[in-house]
Amino acid sequence: MSKIYVSEFSGLANTDQSDSVPILAIPALAEYTVIVSGGVSVSAQPIQAATKFIEISTDTTCSFVIGTAGGSAALTNCRLNANDRVIRRVPTSAGPVGQSQGGQLAPVANFILTTANV
Repeated sequence: MSKIYVSEFSGLANTDQSDSVPILAIPALAEYTVIVSGGVSVSAQPIQAATKFIEISTDTTCSFVIGTAGGSAALTNCRLNANDRVIRRVPTSAGPVGQSQGGQLAPVANFILTTANV
């Protein structure tokens, strides 16, 4: 059974001078796996509202997309080879779920959608 591994993060780490650095601040908000099956898109749990970055790694060649419920991933979406690891910014929107909070847009209800590249 092939899987992708997802870690959700609320932001980047800070230095002593309060500068952001391109390192994810730990601990992760959530960590979970998503089963990847041949040619079928699979929705993971919704990405948490506080998540700004996700790290995705995989043990198989697959494609993924960050999208709303009911979406799907295609072979032409972001491709990962076995043992690849990528970090992506979670999109935000001013839609009904993404209400403005103090001038900042909250993340929409997004999911990780995958498909196997076999």
